[in-house]
Formats: sequence, C-alpha cells, structure tokens
Amino acid sequence: MRLRIYIVISLLAVAGAEAGAVVGEWKTNPQGQVRLVAPYQTAPADETITFGVQFKPAPGWMVYWKIPGDAGYAPKFEFKGSVGFEKPVIRWPRPQFFILPGNIKEYGYEDEVVYPVTAKRNQDGAIHITAKIDYLTCKDSCIPYRYVLNLDVPAGSGAPDAEIKSLIDRFIQQVPHENDEQVQKSLVPERVAVGADSSLWLILAFAFMGGLILNVMPCVLPVLSIKLFGLLGHGGQERRIVIRDSLASAGGILFSFLVGGGVLALAREAGMAVGWGIQFQDPRFIIFLLIIVLTFALNLYGLFEIHLPRRLSHLGALDADDEGPFSYFISGMFAALLATPCSAPFLGTAMGFAISQPPLIILAIFMAVGFGLAFPYFGLAVFPKTIHILPKPGKWMITLKKLLALLLVGTAIWLGWVLIHQIGVGPKISSYGQVGTVKWIPFNEDELDKLVSQGKPVFVDVTAEWCLTCKVNEKFVIHDPEVAAEFQKRGVVMMLADWTNQDLVIGHYLAKHGRAGIPFYALYVPGRPPLVLSELLTKKKLLNALRSANAI
Repeated sequence: MRLRIYIVISLLAVAGAEAGAVVGEWKTNPQGQVRLVAPYQTAPADETITFGVQFKPAPGWMVYWKIPGDAGYAPKFEFKGSVGFEKPVIRWPRPQFFILPGNIKEYGYEDEVVYPVTAKRNQDGAIHITAKIDYLTCKDSCIPYRYVLNLDVPAGSGAPDAEIKSLIDRFIQQVPHENDEQVQKSLVPERVAVGADSSLWLILAFAFMGGLILNVMPCVLPVLSIKLFGLLGHGGQERRIVIRDSLASAGGILFSFLVGGGVLALAREAGMAVGWGIQFQDPRFIIFLLIIVLTFALNLYGLFEIHLPRRLSHLGALDADDEGPFSYFISGMFAALLATPCSAPFLGTAMGFAISQPPLIILAIFMAVGFGLAFPYFGLAVFPKTIHILPKPGKWMITLKKLLALLLVGTAIWLGWVLIHQIGVGPKISSYGQVGTVKWIPFNEDELDKLVSQGKPVFVDVTAEWCLTCKVNEKFVIHDPEVAAEFQKRGVVMMLADWTNQDLVIGHYLAKHGRAGIPFYALYVPGRPPLVLSELLTKKKLLNALRSANAI
C-alpha cells in the first residue's frame, strides 16, 4: 500500500514538472502580466513549432495590435539567444477598436491576449526560448515596459499540453486572413471614451499653467540677464516698439517649442526614448549652449564686438540700441532653450501625457507650454504702458550690462560643470555617498522593491547636474538639517537616480509614474502606494509628508 502511494506521488511530481515546463514565469506590474507559453511538455520533432506571448492587462489597461492607430506603438519582440528554432513569425489576432478623447483611434487588446509565434526547427533536442519584449500599456496614461522572458522545453517524448494548446489555438483562429486595411475598415469601436475632448483640454490647461510657473522656477536663472536686459532696454520707448518687440520675444519662445515638439514627436515615432529636457543629456547640445553663452558674456563686457549683417546684429537683444524685432525673436528662442531643462508643477503631468500621444497632440501640448512661458511678453504687449515705470536707457545701462553679464558667466560655469560630468571627468551624482548628513545609495528599482518588501521606507530623488530646480530643492530642502534629521529618525533609505546622461532605466521609471521630466520625488512606505511630491519642494511639504506617513 505504501509503495503504491509513493508511485502515485512520484507520477504526480513528474506530471507537475512536465506541466510546469510549458509556461514561463509571469512578469507582473501594476498594469498587468506577461509570460511565455508553449503547448509542449517535451520538445516536438515537428518541422514547425508554435508558442505564444501571453498578456493579461489589468482592468481598463490595454496593449496594442501591430498597427496601433493614432497613438501608442506595437509590442516589439526579439528572440536572439533562443535555441532549437529559427525565423520566428509573430501572428496578430484580430484587435479591438477604441476611440479616445480627441477622436484618437487605437487598435489593441483590453482583455487577455496571446500573440502566437510560429518558427522552424533547426535542430533536434531541447528548445530554449529567450524573448526580449518592449511594449506599451495604456489607460488614461501610457507606461512602457521592457522584459526578458525565458522558457525551456526539455527533450523527450510526451503528449502536448491540452490546456495551453487550446489557449494558443483560440488566438490563432482569431488571426485575420485579409489585409490590414480591410481589418481596420471592418472594425467598429469596442469602447468610446466619455468626455468627447474634456481630458485633452484639461491637459492643455496643465501645460499652459506649467509653462507659466516655469517663469519663476530656478531653471530660469541662466536666462535672467537676457530677460532683464531686454525688458530694461524698452524703458521710455514708444508704445508700438514695446508691442512689436514683446511679440517678437514671445514668437521666439513659441518657435522653439514648435521645433522642440516636432523633434520629440519624430524621435518617438522612430522608437527613441523621449522626455522633457532630455536635450541637456547630449554633450554636443551643452557645448553649443556654452559657446553661445560665452560669446554673449564677452560681448557684454565689451571685449569684442560681433560683426554680423544688420538684420542679425546685436544677436539676442543684448544691446541697448534697437535693431528691429529679429533680435528679440532670437532672444526668445535662446531663452526658451535655456529655461527648460527642468519640470514644474502641472508641467510634469502634461508632458507625461504628451509623450504617449500622436504628433499633433504632442505639438499642441508643447505650444500650450510655450504660451505659458511667453505669457508675460503677451501681457506686456497688451499693456505696453506698464513699461513706463522703468527708467529710460542711459549711461547707467553700461554698468548694468556688466553686472548682468556676470549672470551669463555664471551660466557658462554651470554648463561647463554639466559637461565635465557628462564626459565622465567629474564624479557621478550617484557615487557621492554621504552629502552632509544624508547618505545616498544609487537608484536600483529591484533594490527599491526589495527594501519596501522588507518593510523599509525609501525616498527616491531623480536628479541631474543640469537641473537647477533639483539643485535648489536638494540644497535648501532635502539637505536641510531638520529634514535630514527627520529622514534619519524614521530610517528612510535615500535613493538617488542620476539622469545627467541618458538612462533608459530611469526614463522607464519616470514613465511608470506618468512623468517625462525632472525633478521627481517619491516616498515609498510599505503597504501603501508611493507618494509623489511636487517638483518645487518646500521644507514644510516634505516634513508633513514624512510625519503624515504613520507607518514609518
């Protein structure tokens, strides 16, 4: 009797091991799950094999068809490193059709889906499947994920797994035989999002408010000399000149945002990582700005004159003499370039939404930010008489020129500091360790999850050398003795993510939280969702956040 029990247990163990071999481990996130599945307990001798990539989106979330529609992108599959087969082909089941706010059309799957894969066997024996998957999952916002999935099918002989075979066959039967255009025309909307365009208008309002607030963020420090000198140069001038030059400056700002939005849209369509202010991650861009800033600063000091054609003279409106609106247009462009390495309240939400949208919506959101940043100039154009409170230009401006030039020299030093860190000469932020009384560890998302699962609170700071708002927050808030003591008292692990140079891991982390730029701060408390704090920190806000988290 005891022998029979042992035999039954052994058979069940073998059956369990075989059944376990046909599915891979779930990769799970708050937006769903994904894994590899195969209908075999042992590797078949067939010339063609079939397996699948199984997605289970969380309620309300979706993944895309091979033609995503007006937004999103199709999952990308790469099977490099697999053994036992070659020439894998993805089969795309018939999708659902969605219409979102703004009349955005999308094709994808809101429920469980298996993307079947067929491939040719190129050798006998065991099969090893390695699949590198990049995909986007969307609801009200979109979050990208990247996983490497593995599945082993051992050599041997055995019957196919009926359950998994039935699952894959069900989705193979849904693969349409007609061409893509016919499929799209035959579909009707599975879901029409309510609201027609209210959410988009709300995002545009956020973008405008973010741009407006950007005028008073620490990130505008590098362009104060340009803004102040251009403003003071209008003192005592007639109404039409004030209106003309104000609109020219605003036009330069809007043109920069139009170009920036276009470049971001093209980069996203090309599959590149995109985000707000990421141009500052390119050393070539920093070198370009450094040269321009130094040229302006030396010119203000009178060390040399820039001799250009009349229409280009006094580039950047840094001379008191009036040479027409073109110089103010250029100054607006340059001010926009230098003022946007950092995010601002409302702006982070708008840009997080923008990077998942079709090109026209990206441009609309960028232009809304531009209108917010240019709003003071529009206000001056509408009320030009307010300029009369300023003194008329005179000899005093020669001294002011040199004083304001110091701001540009400071900007050049800052840009040089950023460049040194980008090319690897200076220490990385994440290698500092102890800063004052705060001890930092480098950002690692796996370590973050591990620490929280162990019951430890974690504070994440995503920063960069080119982010002045980040530096101000760190110096005057995070490293404040009282705040640092509170962190230490509550045993908070301080984790620093250095985004000075391009880092896809950090970019994906920001995207998970619906953000496209920095600064970004999140407080993780075990058993609770992460608390995302404002881009513009205050000592009071941070202390309240720490003290209100009763679990720590």
